[in-house]
Amino acid sequence: MVTGAMRVLSLQEARALEANEWFGLLGDEVKADLLQHSAVLRLPAGRTVSSQGSVPEVWCAVAAGAVQVCTRSDAGAEVVLDLLEPGQWFGDVPLLSQRRLPYSVRTWQPSTLLLMRRNALLQVCARHPSLPPALAELNWELAQRIGQRACDQVETSTLQRTFGSLRALGQRFGTRVADGVRIEMPLTQSELARLAGSSRQRVNEALAQLQLQGRIRRGPGYIDLPQPR
Repeated sequence: MVTGAMRVLSLQEARALEANEWFGLLGDEVKADLLQHSAVLRLPAGRTVSSQGSVPEVWCAVAAGAVQVCTRSDAGAEVVLDLLEPGQWFGDVPLLSQRRLPYSVRTWQPSTLLLMRRNALLQVCARHPSLPPALAELNWELAQRIGQRACDQVETSTLQRTFGSLRALGQRFGTRVADGVRIEMPLTQSELARLAGSSRQRVNEALAQLQLQGRIRRGPGYIDLPQPR
């Protein structure tokens, strides 16, 4: 389990949690109970939150930054299953079942996490019967996202997967610019290759082709996705 300084959420971090559709639909009493029994942890980029094969200790939410959910095959190849932006919660099923994690979680950017231990989550569930069905809905949404990514790996080309990964990053982490969306975050070709489920060389070729087609625009430290004309 990671360690670090515990601090209270900033106003921006609290708003990011509230803006999440799943969390926003919970009753005020449920939300207050969850927040009251959670701790806040701020971590730098690249820090492992939980390791594949370990028994989890906490349920987590992303209040700021971004985290990667990754899995590694027996051959050692790593695939990014999902990226979680501020407002998203993860890890309740492995925590409640006490089964070993089938994935690893690490911070992709400097991140603020909300952490809740198993006993606290069980007590909140007992006090609020509406929470367990809401958790089931939360996990259904996660399963749908991961299932769609798995289908994309089989059915689409490297070019399509690369552009699809960039569009998803733009929707979830991008900022508006005059003619489209800008992705302005530390994103290496190796990281993009893991997102697209391909090799770094093929992703580099796909980026060059997308740029020639005018579908992306690359600059120092950013990638723009211009709006189609």
